[in-house]
Amino acid sequence: MHRATFSKHLTRSNVVRRQHGLTIEEAAEIVKLHGGGISMRAISRTLGVDRKQVRISLVAAGALVDQASTMRI
Repeated sequence: MHRATFSKHLTRSNVVRRQHGLTIEEAAEIVKLHGGGISMRAISRTLGVDRKQVRISLVAAGALVDQASTMRI
């Protein structure tokens, strides 16, 4: 089934869908937990979000330096 068809079925059935990305409160909680020494993996398990999204949030907040952006060629 095509995703657009599936989406229309969900809409017709009034199914509440998950918001893409994290809320401001979730991002703040990630930074707080990371500052407290909790690992990214543990944070992702606790909040039920993808580990990569935790990393993205920490980089965006400046709490973690992105290795790729600091590498020199």
